[in-house]
Amino acid sequence: MLPLWLFLLLNLGWLAVIAGHPSASASASQTGFAATGAMHGNRFSFESGAAWKGRRGETNWWWQVDFGHPRGVGAILQLQGDHDFVLRNAPKSYRWESSDDGASWNVLENTVVSRETRMFRLHRLTALRHTRFLRLLIDETQGEFPTIREVEFFETPRAKVEFPDWIIAVNTTHERTLPGHGQEFIPLARSCVGWEQTQAQQIWLGDFDEAFARVEPRPTCAFLSGNFKDWCEVERETWRGTQALLKRGTLPLWASCGGAQGLAILAETGVDKPWDCPHCRDPKNPKLPIYTHIGHTAKKACGDYTGCVHERGPHAVRRLNEDPVFAGLTEEFQVMESHCGQIEWEPTGWELIATAGPGTLTKSQCLRIKDRPIYAAQFHIEMAGTPENSKTIMANFLRLARAWNATGDSTAPAADAPGVR
Repeated sequence: MLPLWLFLLLNLGWLAVIAGHPSASASASQTGFAATGAMHGNRFSFESGAAWKGRRGETNWWWQVDFGHPRGVGAILQLQGDHDFVLRNAPKSYRWESSDDGASWNVLENTVVSRETRMFRLHRLTALRHTRFLRLLIDETQGEFPTIREVEFFETPRAKVEFPDWIIAVNTTHERTLPGHGQEFIPLARSCVGWEQTQAQQIWLGDFDEAFARVEPRPTCAFLSGNFKDWCEVERETWRGTQALLKRGTLPLWASCGGAQGLAILAETGVDKPWDCPHCRDPKNPKLPIYTHIGHTAKKACGDYTGCVHERGPHAVRRLNEDPVFAGLTEEFQVMESHCGQIEWEPTGWELIATAGPGTLTKSQCLRIKDRPIYAAQFHIEMAGTPENSKTIMANFLRLARAWNATGDSTAPAADAPGVR
């Protein structure tokens, strides 16, 4: 005789199917993370009872839904991973399949992913599919096991899927391990009034490209961190995806310090030409004349900054116009600096909107592309030290990014942004 709890569970499951309510099952689950957790109704939770986690030690996994009767499916929203803002313990290589009888399966077009990099992904099918069963087949994971936070199904391929604002934090350093440099943008964004529940994902620079940014649900904006190597030491290819995004100009960007220098370098020189630094530069034939150091006290090798003049800590900055990103700030305001390199001039199509204030050496403090919310700031809003000014700038930029996405056609091919090669 079956135990009472198992008898009830089985019969309740069948009752749900008979009543037309979806029921979920999986290949194997961790304790507290049953298949039903992926249809719990909380998109972003990965706590016990609110997500499905496949069992450790397997070589493949599956998660399945039975709708109880055939229904139309045109799109699938999939949220995954068990970290607040890093893709961890999530499907990496997978596909969705449909079935009318639970025995014979067909792969759904536009749902095959060989190298997942997104925590949030909307699969839009090429055509409406009527099916009773859907299953997610997972061949490889990012981490030890797959975690599905939530799965939602929509009845038409062109269904309007509401999704909250979310941001990308890009680690532009050579260190690929995440969480990493640049994660500080996330709590700063969440500290702004009205943005407390902002979702986020941090990725490494080499994964930041159009393919990542254009997948639905689309991000509100992206933030680029500073970095630690001088530009002659940087692997240029890791910036190619950012260069393509900058060229299209359809994603609002805020870049700090080394990230800002990177945008200026992409706009002026690009990744296909060699880069140098002031230590190894031929003064008669500079490769990156747009990038210089503040000054030197001694001649050192590339990557050795002990002989460089630095600006560190709070410094005065002066805005040059009424750019909305500085709304609410006085003409001169304090920001955090931590650099020895600098941008010499604004690339074609850009404008200088903030410069050095009293006691500050670096003149190019903040630049932007003239007709879109893409900013390159030598200072660090993400660094602790000037919290109110940083929060003001962050809130202003987030509002600008949201407005741009609402009014600009960010889904259509755009003319190249000015000043990008």
